[in-house]
Amino acid sequence: MKTKIPETQLSPEEKAAYDAWFRAQVQASLDDPRPSVSNEEAKRLMAAKREKIKKAISP
Repeated sequence: MKTKIPETQLSPEEKAAYDAWFRAQVQASLDDPRPSVSNEEAKRLMAAKREKIKKAISP
């Protein structure tokens, strides 16, 4: 998920809260015991999902 937050619009408290949230997300990912998926495998899986969605919405 890409979220760009203009830092100029955040208070120091909001910046600290965002930083803490972001660091927790990274740590949770690092701590995840599931095996990693290669970039090639992730691309293959997403292509299959996209194809399934296209088939479901096309007339």
